[in-house]
Amino acid sequence: MEVPDRYHGLDALRGIAMLLGIVIHSAMPYIPNVEEFWPADASSSQLINTIFQFIHIWRMPLFFILSGFFANLIITRKSWKSWWGNRFLRIGLPLILFSPIMSLTVPWIFKYGGTGEFRFFYSDEGQPFHLWFLWHLMIFAILTAIFRLPYLMGVGGLNGLSRIGLGFISSIVEQTGTVVSGILFRSRFPIVLVIVCCVINLPTAGELIVNPVAGGLYFAVGYSLYGNAQLFAVLKSYWKYYFLVGIVGFTLYMILESKSGVADLYGTDATGEEYLRAILEPFTATVVSLKIICAILFSYAFIGLSENRFGSYNARLRFFCDGAYWMYLIHLPIVTLTTFLMFDLHIPIEIKFLIAIAVTSIICLGTYKYLVRSTLIGILLNGQRKSS
Repeated sequence: MEVPDRYHGLDALRGIAMLLGIVIHSAMPYIPNVEEFWPADASSSQLINTIFQFIHIWRMPLFFILSGFFANLIITRKSWKSWWGNRFLRIGLPLILFSPIMSLTVPWIFKYGGTGEFRFFYSDEGQPFHLWFLWHLMIFAILTAIFRLPYLMGVGGLNGLSRIGLGFISSIVEQTGTVVSGILFRSRFPIVLVIVCCVINLPTAGELIVNPVAGGLYFAVGYSLYGNAQLFAVLKSYWKYYFLVGIVGFTLYMILESKSGVADLYGTDATGEEYLRAILEPFTATVVSLKIICAILFSYAFIGLSENRFGSYNARLRFFCDGAYWMYLIHLPIVTLTTFLMFDLHIPIEIKFLIAIAVTSIICLGTYKYLVRSTLIGILLNGQRKSS
């Protein structure tokens, strides 16, 4: 398979996934049983909840997979040092710049949403807010920097064994690694990957925010995918089958989830043995496992779809993709304030939902186009723009 200079489809997919953060957070006040950690409207909507659950089930796993894919791309085409530098510029500096902005805005907005009281204050409580994904990526970069030298020493040790007549040991290690990697990451039928992901994700009910190990596994999936032309071609050709099976799984998940209360389990006061018993209860474990299965199937489907249908350059799509990172960084205060201001409006909550999406998108996209795109911040977030 010919390797393209740029994966326009995956760029678009990454941008769309970022923009869907606006939809996710516009939906939050209108989904059932969210009051414990998010100010909620007086009414809820099953339609909005279904939209939320569908996006939420695959969006963050997909982010990690794409991050791993593009990490391998940079490392292969340039070097580990280039990737580490890229992580500092594209993730480390934005975290330094935007984390204080979130502390200056989100806490008092949430206070207003919960009490109706407007009172400006600064607080780090709740950090890192929606930027937790960036922190996880920085953790991965730091860990690879720490363990890169021991890894190279291990490789050198295996090569040394070959030189003293013990090459069979290094051969066994290499073949074992190849077999394990092939079974786990390279199969078009990701059964073993699903099982491993379920085991690792189960303790946090599939939520990645406090489970960097699970995020790291998805990252490894993407890292492996970049070097796996055969699987990548399969995803491009057969993405619709992954999607259809995912839809079946998602339908079953929504039916069971509505009966089990799993959505309430994560974030409750249950801890330790009590939480472990609850999450390992067979019905609950089944629901969470369905969630993980859908995450992988939809991620594979959308990766294949994006490169199959959007693999060539499109100027309009490129503009939205370039603006997506800025919109991801700044959207949370805007969308939360917008939704909370509408709590007392007596209109259908589906209309409130659409208004929140529209207002937030217009503000975010407008500020990107007129205040950010051609500035140093725009270059920091996206690098120098290329026409194709």
